[in-house]
Amino acid sequence: MQTSDRTRGVALLVPRLLSIQTDPAEFETADAIAEAIERSAEALLRWHDALADIQHRGVPSSGHPDPVLVEPPADGAAHASRRLADRVYAGSIPADPAGLEVAASELHLIAHTVTRVAATCPHESITLQGNEIAAALDGLSTALRTLADTLRTESRRLSDGAVGGADQILGRVVRAEHAARLAAATTLRG
Repeated sequence: MQTSDRTRGVALLVPRLLSIQTDPAEFETADAIAEAIERSAEALLRWHDALADIQHRGVPSSGHPDPVLVEPPADGAAHASRRLADRVYAGSIPADPAGLEVAASELHLIAHTVTRVAATCPHESITLQGNEIAAALDGLSTALRTLADTLRTESRRLSDGAVGGADQILGRVVRAEHAARLAAATTLRG
């Protein structure tokens, strides 16, 4: 694969990545995922620049994020918003598990492409940078797939009138949303 093909391919991944939309049960989770996707897009652009440096100058750029832009991960206690609690007690979970699975699949495909491009790079530091991005995207993909599975299962339990009731279902949803937020918050944190 030619360097120009590599750089073009990586550049085309950025709009694909930024077009990913999610609809978890909590707005806070959606925001954390969107921020993780934006950080991932920025990392892809930096990696693109490093790949382009190989072609134009032969010297890779550092590829490290600007430390001023890095925020600490959200690690507060898991809690349900009033909106989520009200909806669960009313008998539904306000989320789109299928949309989360689509997002997870797209992240996985992008990660696979990054891995494939990284494998063709002659510079170890740039290969490692690409592999780090791919691993982060794959980790976020796994977190979204896990959240989708939990939301689907708990929605089914809620509609079936499962033993344990809405309180336990709400607790499991809150923990799954919290886990997804933490995964998103730590995605490509420099």
